[in-house]
Amino acid sequence: MARIIHKREVRFGFCAAALTLSALHLASAEPRLKAPAPPLAITATDGRAFDLDSMRGKVVLVLFWATWCGPCLAEMPAVEKYYRRHKAEGFDVIALSTDRPENRDKVAKELSRLPFPGALLSDATRNGFGKPEAVPVSYVVDANGTVRDTFIAIDERLLNKAVSPLLKQKSVTPDPAGKQE
Repeated sequence: MARIIHKREVRFGFCAAALTLSALHLASAEPRLKAPAPPLAITATDGRAFDLDSMRGKVVLVLFWATWCGPCLAEMPAVEKYYRRHKAEGFDVIALSTDRPENRDKVAKELSRLPFPGALLSDATRNGFGKPEAVPVSYVVDANGTVRDTFIAIDERLLNKAVSPLLKQKSVTPDPAGKQE
């Protein structure tokens, strides 16, 4: 028995589909510059817990990469070198692999060579960054939790130009009396 579909049902179905697509687009939208960083919580492959919200006071590079991505692997030595030089100044990195979960061992092997934590993006318990459309892509989050820059490829010169000035700035957090530190 065929069911007659009324125009109102078609319009409702179209609107619901449009809202669903719009919500999906917003959920995976890339972080906006000069806006608060989206939430990110994940357990790194080495067991360390990482929560971007708890990183206030540090400058954090949120780096998206993949084991199969040549440009991603090519930028890692520059990130590693910069991290080693500036970690004591409040610089941190989280490397998020977009590889599939079945490649967990390969990802863990690559990450074990690096001095900073990393994880499979699919393991995130909170991920307001979404999955990037392409890798490599990275976001610089300042000490106040604001997205300050985005990179498609990284080299030492870029890190020195974009991140080093942020390391010199002090985190601005209000104190109970309403004054800024």
